[in-house]
Amino acid sequence: MDKSDDPLLEWNRLNNENAEQGFVSGMFQSMSETSPIVDKFSMWLFAGTGATGALLISQIQSVLPYLSKIGFLICLAILVISAVTGFIAKFYALRCEIQNSVQRRLSELLQPILDKHANDKDQIQEIAEQNGIEVDTEIKLSNIIEEFSKPLPFWVKWLIKRQIEQKSGDRQAGLHIAVKAHTAQLGWTFIQATLFLLFMLAATYFAYRT
Repeated sequence: MDKSDDPLLEWNRLNNENAEQGFVSGMFQSMSETSPIVDKFSMWLFAGTGATGALLISQIQSVLPYLSKIGFLICLAILVISAVTGFIAKFYALRCEIQNSVQRRLSELLQPILDKHANDKDQIQEIAEQNGIEVDTEIKLSNIIEEFSKPLPFWVKWLIKRQIEQKSGDRQAGLHIAVKAHTAQLGWTFIQATLFLLFMLAATYFAYRT
């Protein structure tokens, strides 16, 4: 008997693979779940940017003599760009939060279904072997996606099909979406904070030069 066909070795391989994938999932999950903390900081910056911009505009006559016209416009432009990056960071924060919520809810709903299927599968295979019958007890993803896609618009069906083709065989695909969104959120929040600091430096520079 070939060792590669040994059920014990295959069981051991699957057990190790599941444990390794479980560790990776836990690392992805713990990383992406820090998104709300970053979002709070981004929202604090966004609120500060909005308040500062409103103050600059409402007090334009008082500020102009200190900053000059060009200085005022540059400072205001930096604030506006900072606010835009805050919006983008918020978009990715929402995407990450939604994906995490979907992942958690799917795990809660699917686990009992998978447990029941595994239990029934063993019983069906045992009875089938006793009666000399060959049965296919594997869950077919294509059937699930086809049923799920029925009420969706054609372009959503196309997107789902495209994603499945690209992510086929990737057990971490769902968590990858959350992690990529979180990474983008971090990047845009960093740019947002940098622009706010740049605004303060620019305001100081133009006030000092004037």
